[in-house]
Amino acid sequence: MVVRRKQLRFFLDQNVPDSICRYLRGRRHSVLLLRHHIPDNSPDPVVGMTALQAGRILVTCDRDFNAQRFRQERFAELSRISLCGSGPSLLPAVKEHMELLEFQMPRFPAGGRMVAQVQVGIIRFRTN
Repeated sequence: MVVRRKQLRFFLDQNVPDSICRYLRGRRHSVLLLRHHIPDNSPDPVVGMTALQAGRILVTCDRDFNAQRFRQERFAELSRISLCGSGPSLLPAVKEHMELLEFQMPRFPAGGRMVAQVQVGIIRFRTN
């Protein structure tokens, strides 16, 4: 029996390596890059709102997205994946945890958010 994964819709921040974009597209996910939609170095709230309005899961290496301002009501539905670690470890971390992300992210109810923190050997999920 062939199990089909649901296509996930990602918005990659400027600090996410292109290798992750290629990997996600290779798994048939829809990927938008920040640099094609808003200016580089846009403020984090603009990046978050752009991903939210596009109905995308934000993928970022920026630790500022854990800040209190992203727990405000206007970001209540912004799901994101925070990548942690050095540049060369980011793609292996995504590859290691991709099947779990593909399983978990689409199962979260509409109107809420899921945040995943990903690094080599560790994945953490939290809601709201």
